[in-house]
Amino acid sequence: MAKRAILAVYCAVMILLPACTLPLVYADMPAPSPSPRSIPLRAVYSPPPPPEPSSIPSPASVSPAPVSSSYSDDSELASEAVYDEDVVIEDFSVSPGGELAAPPALGLNEYPHYIGRNHKRYQAFIAAFPHLPVTMALALVNVSADFGHYEGITQIANPHCFLVLSNKNFRLPVDYVPQNLRFVGGTERQMVCEAATAFELMHQALQDELGLQLVVVSAYRSYNRQNELYTAYAARDPRGVDTYSARPGHSEHQTGLAIDFLHRRPSGSLRRSGFQNTAQFAWLQVHAHKFGFILRYPSGYEPITGYIFESWHWRYIGTEDATRMFEAGMATFEEYTGTFLVNAPRPLYNTTLVFVQR
Repeated sequence: MAKRAILAVYCAVMILLPACTLPLVYADMPAPSPSPRSIPLRAVYSPPPPPEPSSIPSPASVSPAPVSSSYSDDSELASEAVYDEDVVIEDFSVSPGGELAAPPALGLNEYPHYIGRNHKRYQAFIAAFPHLPVTMALALVNVSADFGHYEGITQIANPHCFLVLSNKNFRLPVDYVPQNLRFVGGTERQMVCEAATAFELMHQALQDELGLQLVVVSAYRSYNRQNELYTAYAARDPRGVDTYSARPGHSEHQTGLAIDFLHRRPSGSLRRSGFQNTAQFAWLQVHAHKFGFILRYPSGYEPITGYIFESWHWRYIGTEDATRMFEAGMATFEEYTGTFLVNAPRPLYNTTLVFVQR
């Protein structure tokens, strides 16, 4: 009888123990992201669904409406670092003279975005990541993704262009300040004039269709401001900082073309994490390209962008290119740049690579 009682207690403990050890989840806590190392890059893109008929007025007929904002001296600092756990993002760096033999690269020169001087790098990259479509592999090599994050850095030659790629491999000049900055209506945040106007029209369309607002927390940041933010994050989270904050000179915010949003929780407080669960985010996914904006750091593409999923961070590239990227089903600006912009008549980047140590 005693043995049966002991056995019953043991079984009950083994059944209940897993439930007792599950992490606590609160109502306003963002869903945990899978480890970046377990995220397979999508080998085949599925084009986004066609936009549903919309009642959005023509941009020319829309008058900008006031935009909500939330400020404090440290509002950017408080709202950006929403991930406290250490996250290590795997990059695409290919070791020089890699161990894998490159397969025959027949027909690479037939792709429109083929660049002859990159041929050997294409071969090494395709060998290292054979699951990637060749067209995507070429595009990523074209934007130096094969060098690894912060390994091969190119100085941006034409930072004033709306199509400038600013990331961990392309650096803005220290003294670069965008031309024609102006305040976004109703806020104390600045953007390049054309980007600010496009955002105001997009915000008005969202209000007209859904009666909702976007709360702006960040837009243009100077090199020095980005340095302050990055330094503060690095002091608190030295291992994870590069997964959610750009080093000075590498931030899209310095271009004056990026904007970040907050959303209100049921309690009334504001935060960035969880924005992907809002009606505003769902609307932006379908309509933002019509106003020239793209989601810059999508989920599942951390090895390419170098950053965790940021549903709140949107980037202006102009309606023509944003629509082209949307219709092509491309998820990252890196792939779009490497496919359509690298052979442009006026290159955005010079050819001098600066190699730095991690």
